Amino acid sequence: MADNWDRFPSNIGEMLGPIEKKSFVFNYKKFEVWQGGTCIFAGNSNGQIIAQVINEQLNVTVDDASINNHIKSQFSFGEISTNNDRIMWSKDIFNSSDKVERNNPDISSLFYKQGVLCKVTFTIHDPNTLVEFYS
Repeated sequence: MADNWDRFPSNIGEMLGPIEKKSFVFNYKKFEVWQGGTCIFAGNSNGQIIAQVINEQLNVTVDDASINNHIKSQFSFGEISTNNDRIMWSKDIFNSSDKVERNNPDISSLFYKQGVLCKVTFTIHDPNTLVEFYS
C-alpha cells in the first residue's frame, strides 16, 4: 500500500479495553463517492466534517451541500474500534440489530499520518456506498 497510515492495535468494539474518544474537525479538499468499485461522483471542496463526542456518542455533521445526495448531513455513532491502519466509529459493528437507513453511514474510518487526520471515510449500506474525504 502506497499510503503510510499510522498503525493501531486491533481492538474491535473495545473488547480489549477502552479507546479514547476524541472530537475532531476535518477540513477536506476532495471527496469521492464509490459504488460497486466505481467512482460515481467526485469533486473538490472546501467542506468540513465536524464530529463531537457527547455522552460517549460521536455526533457528525458534514457541512457541504454538494455531497448531500449521497450522505446524510447529520448522523451519529456509538461504538469505537481500532484496527490496523484506522480508528473506526460504528453504529452496530457486530450487526446485532440489522437496522440500516438510506444514505446514513454505518461505519466511519479515520486515517492518520504522523498523528494528523488525513482521510475520513463513511461506509453506507443503503445503498452500498463508500464516501471518502481527503485533506
